[in-house]
Amino acid sequence: MSCGSTTCNSTNTLGAASPIFPDLRWSWKVPLTWLVEIARWWGRRYQYGELLELDDRLLADIGISRTVVEEIRKSSLYERAWRDSK
Repeated sequence: MSCGSTTCNSTNTLGAASPIFPDLRWSWKVPLTWLVEIARWWGRRYQYGELLELDDRLLADIGISRTVVEEIRKSSLYERAWRDSK
């Protein structure tokens, strides 16, 4: 009997969600996101260190002061996220 009829019951359940095994296709994204954010944090920390090596005249040329760079570098990730959420 062909499966084109309405009475055919397919045994193919690969596309159906299993109640025993949840869909974990998204789970690999969580550690990857953490690694990306850690890499970004290290990159920003390195850039702030590079800015602090510049003298005050060069910092003034690009429109920032040493105290601003030091303040941003010392602030925690939580404080930065809270400030950005406003």
